Amino acid sequence: MADTGKTILHINFADIVDQPLSLTGATKHRFRFIDGDALAHKSTIHVLEFEHLPLAPYAVISYVWRGLPPLPDEKSTLPKINVKGAEGADPISVEVLKIVSLAAERQGCKLIWLDALCILQDDDDDKAWQIQRMYDIYRSSTECIVAPGGLQRLVSLTEETTWASRAWTLQEAIAPPSVHCLFAWDRGDCQFQSNFPLLVSQLESTKAAIAPLKTALEMAMKGRGVSLFDLQGRRMDLPSSSEEYRILLFGDAGRDRPRIRELIDAMDMKGKTGMFTAIWRSSFMRAAKYPVDAVFSIMGIMGVTLDTSKFGNQDRLGATIALMRAILERGGQAEWLGIATKALPNPRLSTLPVFPEVDAAWRPILGTKDGMKDIADVMDTGWRLEGTPGGVMDDDGYFRFSALSTSVRQTEEQGESARVFRSETCGNWEVVEKEEGSHMVVLIGRWEQYNNGAFGLLMNLRDQALMILEEGSDGRFSNVGYAFVKEEVVKTGNWEEREVVVGGPN
Repeated sequence: MADTGKTILHINFADIVDQPLSLTGATKHRFRFIDGDALAHKSTIHVLEFEHLPLAPYAVISYVWRGLPPLPDEKSTLPKINVKGAEGADPISVEVLKIVSLAAERQGCKLIWLDALCILQDDDDDKAWQIQRMYDIYRSSTECIVAPGGLQRLVSLTEETTWASRAWTLQEAIAPPSVHCLFAWDRGDCQFQSNFPLLVSQLESTKAAIAPLKTALEMAMKGRGVSLFDLQGRRMDLPSSSEEYRILLFGDAGRDRPRIRELIDAMDMKGKTGMFTAIWRSSFMRAAKYPVDAVFSIMGIMGVTLDTSKFGNQDRLGATIALMRAILERGGQAEWLGIATKALPNPRLSTLPVFPEVDAAWRPILGTKDGMKDIADVMDTGWRLEGTPGGVMDDDGYFRFSALSTSVRQTEEQGESARVFRSETCGNWEVVEKEEGSHMVVLIGRWEQYNNGAFGLLMNLRDQALMILEEGSDGRFSNVGYAFVKEEVVKTGNWEEREVVVGGPN
């Protein structure tokens, strides 16, 4: 098949009716793309099929299937489309797709990948094939266009969306080489200013603009107090005062700060040691229709391709263990350790926190010793553990590794010393002789802050990370909590290198 692709759908805007679009001429296990030039300039939806990813530059779209509804007074002369097999998704505005194609064209792309139209939504076999290659599709793109409010309409910077809380959007923000956010805007080219500038570029003949995603996220973290200038440096009026104006596309800067912060860190650490911790942590702060998608949506970033047909929609545990095993088998480290030190350990995989649930608003919540809490109140952010161990893992999720260890027991003694330390989740502990200990602690790494110029640097004197282990009847251990201690603690007592097996306990 030529790189020009095979036409599998060609329909003029005027011929679109209420009946869902169907790619009846498609061949399973092929890559499909929308012709952006036809969409932008010829009033046509033209879908092409390729045996291999095309050599021509292409853009991918990141959005939520259930976004914000159209405004009551917002009318369009262009139709909306539905796709066969994607009946649970919002209708797609052709007007929004046309604006997306103009944004892609501005970034040098005339092909566009949109999952709703480029995956056979009514064919589970094709869908599984596409999911296994999803990371490659995004990684090989030239540009990713983020439409945070979905594809029914473009939203303004001050409208809150769920884009940053959805599982698949994590990969979509990390994998592409360039990512821009698309939003409603009619003030022309300009820049927001806080501690750093955010360049806004309005698309010609539209009321929409794009801005670099990472800088937009950092500006959103600022909250209130931003200013607006034209490209000549002249101050422009904001729709509201600078003390009230807030960028809410990615959530509220107060409530959703941990989620936004960790996504920034993941983007900042792309390709560097420490990125995987930010990815693990981010995945726990996001929700998916099917729990297993929390794993499928990050496996490509981790350099792993799982056989998705082996796991049911609810089997997050099995898929997580398979992902961990694959990372360790290729010589990787257990960078998932300590990602949420205030949460309860997972009863079936205690080297991870308990898996999140979702509340009535579809927001992730985590179990703690004080009950279920919003993810923002529980999740650690802004740092990683340097020097986490490698090892092997069995089919049941038991992690075998070597680390410095010593015996401990719980104590009512208050304060801290070279022998006494505190865990935020399970009280005070004392380093003791082996025969006096009820538990064991192992050194799993050193606390290290992510270094991003948008955030201040912290000094942490308690930078030695310990995992507190309880031994089971079979000689294997389960994690009961974490503690951070000064270096003097790991130089007190009978610390020695030891092999341990940590999993369960259930």
